[in-house]
Amino acid sequence: MPGVAPLDRKTPATNILLVEGDDTEAAHLREALVHPGWTVTRASTVLEAIRAAGETPFDAAVLEADLPDGSGVDLLNFLRITSPSIRIMVLSSEGSEDLAFRALSTGAGDFLVKNRHLAEELPRRIDALLEASDAAGALVETLLPSEAATVVVHDDPAPEDDEPAAPPRRHAPRRTELDPALDEAVGKSAFAAAVYDSRGRVLADRLVPPLDAHNLGFGLASIHNQVASLWATSGVKPISYAALVRIEGGLLGVTAVPGQVLVALLMPEETGATKALERLTAFARAVSAALGDE
Repeated sequence: MPGVAPLDRKTPATNILLVEGDDTEAAHLREALVHPGWTVTRASTVLEAIRAAGETPFDAAVLEADLPDGSGVDLLNFLRITSPSIRIMVLSSEGSEDLAFRALSTGAGDFLVKNRHLAEELPRRIDALLEASDAAGALVETLLPSEAATVVVHDDPAPEDDEPAAPPRRHAPRRTELDPALDEAVGKSAFAAAVYDSRGRVLADRLVPPLDAHNLGFGLASIHNQVASLWATSGVKPISYAALVRIEGGLLGVTAVPGQVLVALLMPEETGATKALERLTAFARAVSAALGDE
């Protein structure tokens, strides 16, 4: 197959998740992905894809942008949490630069428009993503760039050395920048606090057992993705949100601040809902100020 490197017999199998709602299209895509050492699992909806990703670690994913129960782009953060080194390709029937920018800035490694060359282009581009030295080199950060970037939508096949322009990365803030906000919150009005990026990766934390920083980050990112999916599934565009979860021994407050940074604050149960939301909001503002977003 042109553009696809031969498989070393010692190389472990490559698991690829194919998410396509149309059965005919799925059959064509699966045929294009036939390659020694590649194992393809097909899901037809966002929900099926989430279930599949929860059971199997995937090396790569091919996501149709328009799915029966949402958008393939909504899956990006979830897939990056379940399979941190995953390489992701987003497909669309329309050459929308807005959609391409959203996909690339949310974590996709490439964006390809469905056309008559798709069967030839898809395996070559997947192979290019898999050959990247590391995930960071193949995928952009989920945090949106502070300045606009040019995004190339591949409507026709491009030369092998013509890669799409990706939004510039925004580095995660140093933990020390967030220390004052955490120190102020913990001990004064909360038992524990943590800050994550939109993939659920720890930026800073002041947690106590049995809370696990990484598992809590996974939960926060899942909540964040569910809120974000409202836009794709119902046309309702979330501007902000805050949630309180009553857990054993306390109230867990979660919210997002500018830049898609996620925060968690664990407070005493007797704090009450109103006061807990006030403290969560104050903590979020302190984090925002520390990040320079105010």
